[in-house]
Amino acid sequence: MAIAFKQELNEEQYAAVISQSPTNLILAGAGTGKTRTLTYRVAWLIENGILPENILLLTFTNKAAREMLQRVETLTSFTNNLFYGGTFHHICQRLLRRHLENPNFAILDEDDSLALFNDAIKSIFPDFAKNKNNPNPRVLYEIMSFSRNTMRTVANAMAEKYPYMADHEGMLKLFMGRYASIKAEQNVMDYDDLLSNFVQLLEDKPDVAEYYNQQFQHVLVDEYQDTNPIQLKMIDLIAKNGQIFAVGDDAQCIYTWRGANVKNIIEFPQKYPRTKVTKVQVNYRSTPEILKFANEIPVSEKFEYTKILKSTKDPFRKPLVVSVLDARQQANFIVKRLVGLRNEGYPLSEIAVLYRAHYQSMELQMELTRSNISYTITSGVRFFEQAHIKDILAFLRFIINQRDARAFVRILCRFPRVGENTAERILLSLQELAEATKKDLFCLLEAEEIVKKIPPVALEYWWPLVRVLRGLYQGSFDFRGDRQELRQNEDLFEYAQKVQEEKVSFENIGEMIFFILDGEYGEYLKRAFANWQPRQEDIEAFTNFCNKFQDISELLQQVTLLQSESNEENLDTEERIRLSTIHQAKGLEFAVVFILSLNENSFPLRRTIEEGDVNEERRLFYVAVTRARKEIYLCVPNQAIIDYKKGYFPVPLQRSRFIREIGGERFETLNFAEKNKAPAVYSRRWSGRPDSNR
Repeated sequence: MAIAFKQELNEEQYAAVISQSPTNLILAGAGTGKTRTLTYRVAWLIENGILPENILLLTFTNKAAREMLQRVETLTSFTNNLFYGGTFHHICQRLLRRHLENPNFAILDEDDSLALFNDAIKSIFPDFAKNKNNPNPRVLYEIMSFSRNTMRTVANAMAEKYPYMADHEGMLKLFMGRYASIKAEQNVMDYDDLLSNFVQLLEDKPDVAEYYNQQFQHVLVDEYQDTNPIQLKMIDLIAKNGQIFAVGDDAQCIYTWRGANVKNIIEFPQKYPRTKVTKVQVNYRSTPEILKFANEIPVSEKFEYTKILKSTKDPFRKPLVVSVLDARQQANFIVKRLVGLRNEGYPLSEIAVLYRAHYQSMELQMELTRSNISYTITSGVRFFEQAHIKDILAFLRFIINQRDARAFVRILCRFPRVGENTAERILLSLQELAEATKKDLFCLLEAEEIVKKIPPVALEYWWPLVRVLRGLYQGSFDFRGDRQELRQNEDLFEYAQKVQEEKVSFENIGEMIFFILDGEYGEYLKRAFANWQPRQEDIEAFTNFCNKFQDISELLQQVTLLQSESNEENLDTEERIRLSTIHQAKGLEFAVVFILSLNENSFPLRRTIEEGDVNEERRLFYVAVTRARKEIYLCVPNQAIIDYKKGYFPVPLQRSRFIREIGGERFETLNFAEKNKAPAVYSRRWSGRPDSNR
């Protein structure tokens, strides 16, 4: 049965689907039905005599591939296994097996790839992990992967994203060579190999490239703006004659940090002069008010790429810019509004809270838990369950309870050749020695009988840790809840005040955390995590949360409650509000969206401002706004409140440029801060780090 294309598509979609041009660029705005456009293009090609095996459909996720192929099968009645469709990696492995001498290679997942890379390192430098200046192999693996996907030299990749790793360039090249040899010996490939080996095949064997150039008469590419250099090279080689139907949106290019480049889509017509550009701008997702707001976000790199989204929905409410006092009141507003939204008939599953950085959801997670509102986090684990936050908490736990074996084990197991059993034996020896000598445990960290139990390769780590633990213990006595009890024991109190050579004193828990970060842990972050910067930002933001508590025990009790509570909604345990970074929310949509912390230095992030390029941040804002179907709330804290035992220190915050760039007639405002004033006496006293209000 023939498909009534003109009746089933709008004018813009129809024009794109039936284009006779050999090369097409479809600029499909948010919510305009790009998947529909792609699948109907395949169906139209089939109806016009193109065989399924002559069509190649490339996507970025397995979910997108399954959805598209299923729709194509429904439209055309051809089973989807007749088409060459799937992710870039899937297509590459499928075609590689046709041409390799040994096509039965295994594909390594990320964990197996990293394990094999570790084996490669050990085969060259067995003692690599013993040197505390050496990075975690995972960081080196990330550099290698970035280098391969961007088709850059290791030196260039390091200079752009990992300049602090420049001294390890030669070493990484050795590891990469050995890693490649091991994979060849074992006949295995990692995900990056699938792309690079297929591209290499096409470059080395022009006859193979020509074969696929002839077979794939039509190459359809989804989310073209997200292509990285190796993917772009693959497309160029497999579609030499420009038989490309590329669908994408320059305004939604938000993955440059993993190799995507907005220039790929911007410069498409220059690369392929016969390109026909078609804009698809009818939006089936959002209300007119939301789209009028989104249309004013200056995201287009080129004027001719500007898209004016037009809504098919009935008018509703303008976006609401909500002025709140601080992050706590922001969370309070959202929880109150959630109650109202649920009373208005919105299920929690249709509501999302989006944020630029994970730490920005910290206060909200607390408030939702206290209010017994169920939530799920798309952006990863809950804030307090992240590895780096649990590390910091382990330091604080051990300072106030020297019998907390799990905390001590977590602190020590970061060191080479120290496992759980070793860490537990060291702690037991410390406790027994403290009992025998009637001395405080922290006074014995350098005792000879203890040092002997530290594996030699970990000693370089042990001494900086001793300094941090002693400093924390001594300096925390200014506000610790157990201070009075300690005064009853002269030895403990005298030790805490006198024994440390370097005098350390903290005004609050936040200063303790900065002390940890400035010690060996800050260097550990860089060695252990490729994404150390956002993790450090999490920790810095965590200091403000910690300063709300008078003593460490109170803080730890609150965090423990947040981690252990079931967080189940009484009315419907299946209903959960979605908390997500904007990156993770791309491709999703919700009836109601809240966007957190729309301030300068929060969104856009400070580091992007300092780097002088906020274009991608602006595109992220556009993506966040266009996730909403009916209502959107843009939350703007007026100040960051640093909480002390003697008062508060307010740090004024500036409204994000992303809101200031939009005409005031496009949104309404609510001064929630003014309506919900909290009586407070502010103290100007501040002795913490000057940048701790980040």
